[in-house]
Amino acid sequence: MEVKQRTKRIIQSPIQKFGAHLLWGIVAAILFLGLFTKLVEDLLFQEVVTFDRVVTGFIQSFSSVPVTKGAIFITHIGSGATLVCMMLLVGSYLLFRLKHIWETVILATSLLGGALLNGILKFIFRRTRPDIEHLVEVGGYSFPSGHAMVSAAFYGMLGYLLWINLRERSKLKLSWCVVVLTLTLIIAIGISRIYLGVHFPSDVVAGFAAGGAWVASCIVALHVIRYYKGERKAK
Repeated sequence: MEVKQRTKRIIQSPIQKFGAHLLWGIVAAILFLGLFTKLVEDLLFQEVVTFDRVVTGFIQSFSSVPVTKGAIFITHIGSGATLVCMMLLVGSYLLFRLKHIWETVILATSLLGGALLNGILKFIFRRTRPDIEHLVEVGGYSFPSGHAMVSAAFYGMLGYLLWINLRERSKLKLSWCVVVLTLTLIIAIGISRIYLGVHFPSDVVAGFAAGGAWVASCIVALHVIRYYKGERKAK
């Protein structure tokens, strides 16, 4: 009887974990998509004007030479060149050192898929950038923010991989430090875009929402793959 119950727990545990990851991933994706849809609606009906003006004014009220230098540094962390370099470095470690093929694939998907989706969304909405002084050179459309969206997708996925790895090693405190640092970095990148005058706040929030939906989908995909890989090994 005890052997049967132990076997049942061993079988059910991965299934329960998979179900929990799937549920939370789907819920998160739906919430982020809902936020993005609301922002699109507000944009179409010009209901974000006051929000954009007030938030931009508040953030730019901290203007100074040191803050500007810091904002430029932070915004470069979310640039395409930096993200690609990070992907190559981390991806090489995951693939060649740890032999984590699917984790590498999903991390690359979070970056490339996020960038592709951002380009499509920008082309659909074609919102012009703020008509104020830009402290860095930019081109293209404004909505949603590419830095915010792709950083949320890539750094979000990278942070998640670190988080689950540390939790599997029972390093719970360190795993939550990773969560806080990841969120802080992503938010800082978004704020830097507003401070530098190249995006409206609604662009940045929309980027976070779209990037969040994409990374949630990537996380679900990762756990689907992990589950079926584990199921095959069990057979």
